[in-house]
Amino acid sequence: MAEDTTKRILVCDDDVSVVSFLTLFLKKNGFEKIDVASCAKDALEKVKTTIYNLVLLDIRLPDMEGVLVLQRIKEINSKTDVIMMTGYPEMETARQSLTLGAYDYIVKPF
Repeated sequence: MAEDTTKRILVCDDDVSVVSFLTLFLKKNGFEKIDVASCAKDALEKVKTTIYNLVLLDIRLPDMEGVLVLQRIKEINSKTDVIMMTGYPEMETARQSLTLGAYDYIVKPF
C-alpha cells in the first residue's frame, strides 16, 4: 500500500475569520488536508490522534494559553512544526515560544 505523503495542517484559532482566511489560503496553495480547532482542548485531542506536519496556533485561546498548548504539542510529537500567531505581540511571549520549539512567531493581521 502506498504511503500518504500529503501534508496535514491544523489551524487552531478562536477567531472564525482567521480560520476561514487561513483555510482558504492554504487550499488555494495546494494543501488539502486541513483540520481546524477553536480551543486548546480540541487541538490537543486532534494532535493526539493525527500526525500533523504543521500547526498554526493562536497564542490567546479561550481555555489555555497558546504557549502551554505548544509545550503539550511538542510533548505529544516533537517533530510537529508549530507556528505561533498573535494579535498581541510581546517580546517575552515570542522568546518563550521559540525557546519551547516553535518554528516561527507571526503577528496578525497577516
